Amino acid sequence: TQRVEYITGELIKHLSEFDKEIYRITSEEFLSTSQKPFKSIMTLGKIFNLLKLNPKLVIEEDLNDYLAKRNLFIHEFWKNYLNSTSDLKVKRAVDFCVDFGKHSDRIESFFKGFIYFLRLRHVEDRSKIDNETKKWEKDFEYFMITLQGKNHK
Repeated sequence: TQRVEYITGELIKHLSEFDKEIYRITSEEFLSTSQKPFKSIMTLGKIFNLLKLNPKLVIEEDLNDYLAKRNLFIHEFWKNYLNSTSDLKVKRAVDFCVDFGKHSDRIESFFKGFIYFLRLRHVEDRSKIDNETKKWEKDFEYFMITLQGKNHK
C-alpha cells in the first residue's frame, strides 16, 4: 500500500507541474485543484480523488475498491479478522490479505505503466527509453489494455 501511495503521489506531482506545458492529457479541474497547496498531507484518498478528475486516464471503480480495501486493512483489519482465533476468521484474514496484495500489485502496475506512457513523450521510440523505465514495459502494456477495456464498455 505504501508503494501505491508513493507512486501515485509522485505521478500527481509530476502531472501538476508538467502536464499543461508538455502532455496536455489532464482535465482543467485536475490542473487547478492539483496546483493548490494542501494544508495537510496528501492521503491516498486525496491522491485518488485528484486522479479521478481525469476519467479517461483511470478506472474510478478500481480506485474506489482499492481504497476501501486499504482503509479496511489500515483501520479495521484487527477488529474484523484478528480479534478471534476461529479457523474461519483466520482463513478470511488470509484470503483478504492475498486479495489485497494482488490488487496492490495491479494498481502499482497500472501506475508504473502510466509513468512509462508519460516517459514515451521524451524519446523518439520505445527502444530509446532509459533502462530503469524499460523494466516497466509489461506495466505499460497492462495500462494500455486496461484503459482500452474501459473505453469499450
